[in-house]
Amino acid sequence: MGITKITFENVKSLSGSFLNTKSLNVLIGRNGAGKSNIEKYINYFYKNLLSLNVNSDIFDKVNPYNEYAKISISYSLKEFLSVKGNRSKDIFNEIKDILDENDELVLELVQYKDNRIEWNYPYHIRKVIKYLFPIYFIDTRNLNVLDWDIVWDIIGDLGQSRSEVEDGLIESLNQVLEDIYGEKHLESYSLLKHEFESNGYGIKNYNNKDVFKQLYKLRFNGEKFIYKNKHLDFYSNGANSYNYIKLFYQVLKKLHLNKLKTPIIILDEPEIGLHPNLIDEFINLILIDSGRIQTILSTHSPRIVRNAMVLEQANIFQITYDKNKTQIKKVENINKEKLKKVISDKEASYYFSKGIIFVEGISEYELFTHPVLKNRFPILKEIEIFSYNSNNISLDVSHPVHRKLNIPYLLLLDLDKVLTYNKATHNFDITGDNYNPLKNNEIEEKEKYHYGNLREVRTTRKRIKGIAQKVQFKYNPHNFCFNDDLFDEFIDLVKSYCIFYNVYPVSTTIEGVLVNEENYMLFYKWLIRKKSTYMGKKELEQLWSVSINKHYRLNLLRQIVDGKLEPLFTLKRKGLIAEVVNPSLQQAYTRALRLPKLDKGSGWVSKFLDDVNKVLKKTNKLSKFDSLFPELVDIIETMELIKE
Repeated sequence: MGITKITFENVKSLSGSFLNTKSLNVLIGRNGAGKSNIEKYINYFYKNLLSLNVNSDIFDKVNPYNEYAKISISYSLKEFLSVKGNRSKDIFNEIKDILDENDELVLELVQYKDNRIEWNYPYHIRKVIKYLFPIYFIDTRNLNVLDWDIVWDIIGDLGQSRSEVEDGLIESLNQVLEDIYGEKHLESYSLLKHEFESNGYGIKNYNNKDVFKQLYKLRFNGEKFIYKNKHLDFYSNGANSYNYIKLFYQVLKKLHLNKLKTPIIILDEPEIGLHPNLIDEFINLILIDSGRIQTILSTHSPRIVRNAMVLEQANIFQITYDKNKTQIKKVENINKEKLKKVISDKEASYYFSKGIIFVEGISEYELFTHPVLKNRFPILKEIEIFSYNSNNISLDVSHPVHRKLNIPYLLLLDLDKVLTYNKATHNFDITGDNYNPLKNNEIEEKEKYHYGNLREVRTTRKRIKGIAQKVQFKYNPHNFCFNDDLFDEFIDLVKSYCIFYNVYPVSTTIEGVLVNEENYMLFYKWLIRKKSTYMGKKELEQLWSVSINKHYRLNLLRQIVDGKLEPLFTLKRKGLIAEVVNPSLQQAYTRALRLPKLDKGSGWVSKFLDDVNKVLKKTNKLSKFDSLFPELVDIIETMELIKE
C-alpha cells in the first residue's frame, strides 16, 4: 500500500475533507462537485515536492480569513522497511525514526497567503518519498492515443542507479559506433560539436532516467509503438486508450518489482471510448496489480462502480457540493455474497442520481416517468425512478442508507407492507420488514435517545402502536370502508411517521392513488366510452347502476385494476362477499369478480393519464389535475421537500 490518507485543509472547496485510500479508489459525483479539484491538488502537492510551482488559486475563497492552505498525505513505508538490500542505511534509519507506530509518514505542504510554502520534512526526505511513490496522471479526455511517449518515461525509471564505470559509457559507445560506421562517425560528431559551441550552444546532459530511456529505445531498435503488427491509427480510439492504459500498468508493475516503488496513477474518466467489456477487463487489470500500483480514478461509469462495489481492496467515494463545500463520503461496499450476485449496471447507475423515488413495480414506474407528470412536476426530470420489483435484494444494493450515499430519496410502499388488518380481532398489526420504520428495531432503539423536537417522533410511534393494539376497527359490510374518524387519524399518523424516515405508505396501493374518490367518475367514463378497448363495458355499466354509493363504485373499479379495498385486502378474498347483507350488492360483488382486468404493464396507466390531460386541456382546466390526484401530488411534493 502506498498512500493511506489524503487530507485537505482550507484548500478551495475541499476544506476539511479527506480520503482514506486503498489500492483502488473511485471518485463519483456530478460535474462541479469537486472530483477534479481532488486530483488537481494531489498533483499540486507533487509538483511542489522538490521545486516551487506556486499557485495562489489554492485558497478557499469563501473564507478569506484563512491564513494558510494545507495538504497532508500519509504514506505507508512498511513494505520498504521490511526489504533487505543495498540502500542508504542513513536515510532509511532517519525515515524510520520519524514514522508513527504504523510505519507511516505524514508529509504536509502548508502554503501561506504570501505564497510561501513550508514542508514539515526537509528536501532529502521528500526526495525519497517522491522516488518511492512516483505519481502519474492520465486524463483520458485529452489523451493522445497515438503518442505513447510517456511510457518511455516510465521505462526510463527502470534504469539502475548510477555506476562507478558509467562515465565510460560514452567512450565505449564511441568505440562501438566507430567499429560499425568507421571514422566518419567521429568526424561528424566533432563537426557538430564545433558548430554548436561556436554559436554559443550546448547540450544539457541527460539525467540518469533519460540515459536509460534512450538506451532502451536503442535496445528495442525504435520508439514508435505498434499493436499486433499494425500502426496505432489502424485501431479505434477506445481500443488504443485501453491498450495504452494496459501497457502503462504493465510497465509500472515492473517498476514496482525491480525498483521497490509503489506507483500511484490518477485517472480521469478512463471509461471514455471503452466498450463495457473492456471496462471489466480494465478493472481486472487493476486488481491483478493490487498492492503494487495504487489507483485513484474519477468516473461517471456505472460499470466501473459496479465492478468496484464488490471489491474488498476498493474504496468508492461520493463527492457532493453543498453550501460552497465539497463533501467526501465513503460509499459502503457490498460484502454479502447474495448482493454481489445481484448488482448490475442498473443498480450502480443510481449512485449518480440527484434524487431517487423507489417504487415496487412496473405500474409505479410507468406512472412517475410519464411525460404528463414530468411536464407538470419538473422535479421528475431531475430524479430517477427505481423499480425494484418487490425484490428487497435489489433495493438493498441501491438504497442510499445501506450504501451510505448522500442522495435524497423516497421509498414508496403499499400500505399492506406496513399494516395488516386482522379480521378476527378487528385490529391492525404492524407488518413488513426493516424498510417499514415501524418494524425496524434499530430505529426504535435510536429513538430512545431522541431529545427536543425529535421526541415527538417517538411519541407518534407509541401512539400508532397503542391504537393498533387496543382499538377495534369494523368496516361497513356493504362497501368495506371504516367510516371512522379515528381510522383516518391512525392512517395519517402512520403516514407522517414513515415520511420522517423517507418512506411513503400510499393509502392502499398505487392503483388506489390513480383511481380515487376525486376522479373515479372520470375513470369510469374513460372505460366505457366508445373508443375504449375495455372488454367488459356492458357488464360494468350494469353493475355501476346497482348502487350510487361512491365506495361501492370505487370497489368495482379497483377490482378492474387489481387494487385493494380500504381494509387492505382484495374483493376476491375468501368469504368476504358472503359478509355483504344486501342480496343485490352481494350478487353485484360476485359478478364483479368476473370483470376483465387491466393488467399491470398493459399501458392503461399511460392511456388514462393521457386522456385526463386531453380532457383538462380541452376544457382549459389543467390546474384541476392536482385535485384529481391528491395523493399522487402529495408524494411528489414530499420528494421535493426531501430534495431541498
